[in-house]
Amino acid sequence: MARICGTGMKCIVEKFSLDSEQPMTHLQLACCSSHYAFPRQAPKYRPLHLTGHHSSVSALVFGEKRTPLLLCSASEDYVIVWDVECCYRQVREGIIATGVVVGTMLGKAVHLSLCTLNKRVAVCSGSRVIVVNAKRQEVLAVLNGHLGPVTASGFCPWEPSQLISVSEDRTFKIWDVNTEEILYQSSVLSGCPLLSLYFMDKHRQFVTGSADGQVWCYTLPEDHKCHMVMKLDLQKLEQRHQKSVKSRLLCDGQRGEGETAKPVLSIWAQSPQLDPSSMQQRNSEIWIGSLDGLYLLDLATSELLVKIPGLSILMVGSWATSQGHNNKMWCLVTSLFEAKVALLDVTVAGLNSLCFLTEKAFSWEESLSVFPSSSPVPTSPLNAELKKREPKSLKKTGQFLDILLYRNIWASPLNQIR
Repeated sequence: MARICGTGMKCIVEKFSLDSEQPMTHLQLACCSSHYAFPRQAPKYRPLHLTGHHSSVSALVFGEKRTPLLLCSASEDYVIVWDVECCYRQVREGIIATGVVVGTMLGKAVHLSLCTLNKRVAVCSGSRVIVVNAKRQEVLAVLNGHLGPVTASGFCPWEPSQLISVSEDRTFKIWDVNTEEILYQSSVLSGCPLLSLYFMDKHRQFVTGSADGQVWCYTLPEDHKCHMVMKLDLQKLEQRHQKSVKSRLLCDGQRGEGETAKPVLSIWAQSPQLDPSSMQQRNSEIWIGSLDGLYLLDLATSELLVKIPGLSILMVGSWATSQGHNNKMWCLVTSLFEAKVALLDVTVAGLNSLCFLTEKAFSWEESLSVFPSSSPVPTSPLNAELKKREPKSLKKTGQFLDILLYRNIWASPLNQIR
């Protein structure tokens, strides 16, 4: 499946779409320029197969450095750091790939982050952020202070001893990891939980987003007195963009796009090398992964530049993005209601020709879809045709049988995708 822009270029190509054994709605997946990783039980073609967790993998992240390339995975039982090249070497030698267990029984992790030097891992579990050593099993700090579950955290790139966390209590906090002290805490920013966080190293700023589509950009000075640079509303930006491009959805008496919640599920920055004649190069663009697609915003002008759909996945549960080669971007996407994951290959150049989904395939005259806010209750007649898949009984023949067959991570190099 592909989306063709006005110039005839394939701007978005769906490399694959796979069904999973269980939903991965809000699970943190991992994607970098050369690899992607997500939990899966029965791969159809042979990727790098990592085993070691006894319970469901709930979060994944790649390290910033590419040599060595580290992958960190977390479940309720273990937090494991894998050296990807070392795992490949072990598999070639006929040995089961192994990682380093750096944390045990830390609770269900909803988000992981590695510092820029790959020395520390921040694990968001409940209302705490637990910082562990990335080389061995050692807890370096336990950051308590949020009144609700922590949804994301990240180490400051220019000051690795500082960490920022965002929470369902609708605040963010800046921590000194060495002393476990709070350097700054915000007021309540929104009526909805904060979900995502991203650092803009060049401007010494960070961006956070909420479940109702609000985006804030703050400075992070040395005195830790953060100042809000701007606040954006994704819904209003979308409406303004529709008016500016005179979308056909609003012309000739057609109905406009229905109001849909636009949670800021992920934030990513990449400076696209666009055609200077069509869109000037800037250093202030950020990508916002939301429920209905990927948005490219310009923070300098507070404009929505383009929107990318999820193609076969209409309602997105989570995004994992990475800058690829040759002006490309990789997006690993999960479905909100289905047990499905897809990999999108986005050609950044020429995205302005996409014109915000004005193609006939997305005309509201052809179809109208209404999505529920949650799955049907067990007694609902909508479940009449759904057959529950019973787990197959397996006979244990060794200590690693359950780990190998039930809980694993599916990691594969992107250059093998054709």
